[in-house]
Amino acid sequence: MNCPRCDKVMTPVHPEGVEAQQCPQCEGHWLEGEDLRRLESTVNVRFLEWRKLPAEEVQTREVACPRCRPRAAMKKVRSERDRHVLLDVCERCHGVWLDGGELRAIQEMGFVTALADVFRFVTKD
Repeated sequence: MNCPRCDKVMTPVHPEGVEAQQCPQCEGHWLEGEDLRRLESTVNVRFLEWRKLPAEEVQTREVACPRCRPRAAMKKVRSERDRHVLLDVCERCHGVWLDGGELRAIQEMGFVTALADVFRFVTKD
């Protein structure tokens, strides 16, 4: 399968035990089924959160599903875990494209953000 961004052949990878495809050039990831939900459930708290997300113009650029034929434009969806991440979701096969850096962004949380989440949970009525 080729990358929907740069058309390079993707290679199998296994982040957190989930089967995915990764582009060797742009480092984007292709996920299928419930794999995204499984990866989103993994939260790595980092003292300093260092993010390298693609520019907004890259994230908003339309991409076609690399799995479906004929190729169809994928729908843009904001990540529930991180509002700065714009996912590309195929409405036919339900595959998900994450641009380089987006997978890490939805799996990592800065220490201050994690403390704020704990505080909100503890002070809930």
